[in-house]
Amino acid sequence: MKPMKITGMTIVIVAVLASISVAGGVVEICNVSKDDLMPCKPAVTQPPAQPVQACCSVLSTANLTCFCEFGNNYPSLLRMFGIDPDLAKALPGECKLNSPPGC
Repeated sequence: MKPMKITGMTIVIVAVLASISVAGGVVEICNVSKDDLMPCKPAVTQPPAQPVQACCSVLSTANLTCFCEFGNNYPSLLRMFGIDPDLAKALPGECKLNSPPGC
């Protein structure tokens, strides 16, 4: 049996799985359900819209450090889902929330 090589893609997949949890059929990303984040989508895609109150409310309960690290480390993964990493990083400020350091 050949030893397995750890590739960059393997690390990305592990990181994504570590930041996403599934409980009772609900997918959570950084402590927020994927469905609850849907109101934020127009604010993080081109051309961006102002975030709606539902987005900011959900974002206020999220682990913003987790989101920031995810955006900083995997911008190409965000782009695959049509999310602009720069808009995503700016979203807490748009919602008048304190962004984590380095975000």
